Amino acid sequence: MIIFRDAAALEARRLVAAGALRPLADSLAADLAPWVATLPKVDVRKARLTRRGGRCPADQTVLAFDPASPHRHRCPRCARWWTGADHDDYWVYGYHLWLAERATHAALLFALRGDPAHQALATHLLDDMTGQYARWPNRDNVLGPSRPFFSTYLESLWLLQLASALDLLEVAHGAAPALARDVRTHLLGPSRDLIASYPEGASNRQAWNASAVAAAALLLGERARAEEALTGASGISGLLAGGLLEDGSWYEGENYHQFAWRGLWFGVHIAEVAGIRIAPDLLARFDRGAHALVRTALPDLTLPARRDSPHRTSLRQWRYAEMLELALVRQPDDRALSGALARLYAPDLVSAETSRARSTGEAERNEPPARLTRASLGWKSLAVALAELPANEPDAPASVLLPAQGLAIIRREGGNAYVALDYGETGGGHGHPDRLNLLLMQGATRWLDDMGTGSYTTDDLFWYRSSLAHNAPLVDGRMQRASTGTLRAFADDGQVGWMSGSADALAPGVSMTRTVVVMDGYLVDELRWSAHLPVAVELPMHVDGTFGPVLPWEPTVFALPPDADDGFKWLSRVEAAPWPTRTAPVFHAVRGTAHATVRLLLPEGASVWRADAPAAPGEGTRRFHVVRAHGRDGVIVAVWDWAGDRVQDAARVGRALSVSLHAQERHLHVGDERGWHVDVQAGGTHRQIDLAVRAHEPSRTNQALAAAPSVRFDPSTTAAPEIEVAPDRPLRLEFGEPHWRWTEDDWLAAGRPTATVTLSTRPGALHIAVQVVKRHPTFASPCDENPLDNEHPDINSDGVQLHLAVPGAGEARWIVVPDLHGGARVTARTPLAETVPLEVVTRYSEDGWEAELVLPTDGPVGRRFLLDLLVNEIAPGRARRRGQLVLSGAHGQRAYLVGDRHQLVHSPVLTIVDA
Repeated sequence: MIIFRDAAALEARRLVAAGALRPLADSLAADLAPWVATLPKVDVRKARLTRRGGRCPADQTVLAFDPASPHRHRCPRCARWWTGADHDDYWVYGYHLWLAERATHAALLFALRGDPAHQALATHLLDDMTGQYARWPNRDNVLGPSRPFFSTYLESLWLLQLASALDLLEVAHGAAPALARDVRTHLLGPSRDLIASYPEGASNRQAWNASAVAAAALLLGERARAEEALTGASGISGLLAGGLLEDGSWYEGENYHQFAWRGLWFGVHIAEVAGIRIAPDLLARFDRGAHALVRTALPDLTLPARRDSPHRTSLRQWRYAEMLELALVRQPDDRALSGALARLYAPDLVSAETSRARSTGEAERNEPPARLTRASLGWKSLAVALAELPANEPDAPASVLLPAQGLAIIRREGGNAYVALDYGETGGGHGHPDRLNLLLMQGATRWLDDMGTGSYTTDDLFWYRSSLAHNAPLVDGRMQRASTGTLRAFADDGQVGWMSGSADALAPGVSMTRTVVVMDGYLVDELRWSAHLPVAVELPMHVDGTFGPVLPWEPTVFALPPDADDGFKWLSRVEAAPWPTRTAPVFHAVRGTAHATVRLLLPEGASVWRADAPAAPGEGTRRFHVVRAHGRDGVIVAVWDWAGDRVQDAARVGRALSVSLHAQERHLHVGDERGWHVDVQAGGTHRQIDLAVRAHEPSRTNQALAAAPSVRFDPSTTAAPEIEVAPDRPLRLEFGEPHWRWTEDDWLAAGRPTATVTLSTRPGALHIAVQVVKRHPTFASPCDENPLDNEHPDINSDGVQLHLAVPGAGEARWIVVPDLHGGARVTARTPLAETVPLEVVTRYSEDGWEAELVLPTDGPVGRRFLLDLLVNEIAPGRARRRGQLVLSGAHGQRAYLVGDRHQLVHSPVLTIVDA
């Protein structure tokens, strides 16, 4: 059993479902009522992810899911209806999950109430999906193998629901032996094996994979396999130890915290039901994780959109209330949890549809905030939630430090004012290059916001993942290097608070410290840097407004290096103005009808830039500002008066920052190595406030989770292998199984693909000869836009990728697609590649194809650089590539999501030497 420990536990739950939680049971039954008589059918189509599918063409909002509307899809933002095959194929993904969850709902209601109609619905859905499972093709997936879906983790969500449905029917003696046997043989076993074939390391998705494998294994009688999935290094215990940080937060940020925590809950619950021991210290960390979302929530009860997160995700959705309900079962005396639930259940919103009837299992879509009650919850609450909630008042949010996450938050005005410094954990593959990012909110007004990320399949993903898209510093226009910052100080006594973080690896040879001091009604934001050489430091402020006096704005362009932050490509209407040397103008920030003032104190020679760029996903564009200063060291100071009427003036007085307030009060701020000091002068009196630097544990860098190292090549530090090519010493390389990076088909299943690559040198050029033995290669036709995702369309073709990293010049990447007539389509993918005239000649025969690439070495490439070469491979009938042969080795990798953004982590250093 995986939901109830035994028949006695089920009988006890029946009493709760007929008593205190009867309104919840009734509402879930009402959701099922339209489907009990019609018995919905399984869709035989495999779900497909494309660029356009499932998003409003007008504003990119995710289309609402309606299980009764497979061919017409409504945008919840603009209310328009959309049709088309791409939208229909995306709808199928939600429908498969919706059906599986309906099977669980029906099975639980049958187990608790004994209604034969619910038994019939659950039985029908299990039978139909079991019969269809092997017919869904395991191909053209985006992220791991799957039959009904395009990613493995979605199949894990689906399998968990179906396993739970079978378990509930069996514990209630409502599953026919033949059905139970068929589900185990033809669905649970094959799906479990497919999921287990794609371990996803420390990803949030692995929490679901491990829980699904454990659930299926227990129902198949494979206890040892279930124990490995729950207690092994890549199972639930490993994720609790490595992915859930010491402070209870998930390393990838709030969006993936809630998703991972729900997957971990399944594993923890299944382990307890099965009597499989998870270490107590890991369970304690899991319990701390229940608090993380409410600890970091914004004043309007939305989640900060840090890292790859949707924007404006409201906590007032039934799934978040259910998370807290499930956590309260384990910690019934925790007043913070019950107080947070009281906030979510507060009756201050008008009644609204909660979307639970359209729920797609655990792959939930963000919905508008709704008035919630315990009758709004999901099936897991009906199965395990407390019968009665502890009496408690809504809690008041307080300042908080999450030291392992690297997030410090100071709140004022009863939680209505919110200031956060994001300095620490990188966030792995879902992290953004935004160390020392600053957030500022007052109520629903988002002065300095984090815009999160929209669709993973559209090009604006690269804007939202740029440093420029954040309120975080850049150096010389380059995106921050992936690194983890450290905490210098955090303290708050309710009147004065401060937080300070440092980062020493955002750019080579540059150290930065950002200190934020929060007073009554205003804050001081100080960014300091020191560098080995003079640098330009850019500090974006993502807010619109005007300067008074008006600055002399002139249209301009950023003069940037070839490897500049990708965010600059998204700017339009760029203007710049020099910063006045005498009287600094005041910046009047505007957000809707709200106004704030910002007083900037900038180094000599600084300038201010403004430009239009994408706002939060689906919100069009908006104007923002960038402060730019130069020097080997320097400081940028901003004094924010978020109410607009607190601060009268701010100026430098010697080493101090003088802030004059309207109430005849002056504050002198001085920072030094020992801390931060404030001399409060009012009415002829002085009061000294000393904020000392305290030793805090630095936020740890989880080596298993950290983002890949920067691809900028430094010959003095690289650990990559060295290879040499000389005129009389060509180098021949054979690509085989160790080089195969694959999607659904391993090297044997793919037909043992091979390639031979020969490197030779001629005067002024490197010759790269590629030979591939393959009958019937598939060369993609020219296509202006990939209809599937944001990768270049030529990725899904037989062909070659060439990647270089040149010291001092940046990266060069090309995609080469041969044709049947000796030519090739060569696409330069970086600015450096566009300056290098790569020549390609190809040959084709019945036995395979060849390509010779001639790379000039007299120009910017030179004679020593990091080199990698990939041979792309696709099979007839596929829409997405099957795999890649990689010069530097596959290193156990899968080819999902890699595209042409291959990182030169293990790539060799090539040196061209004279004969």
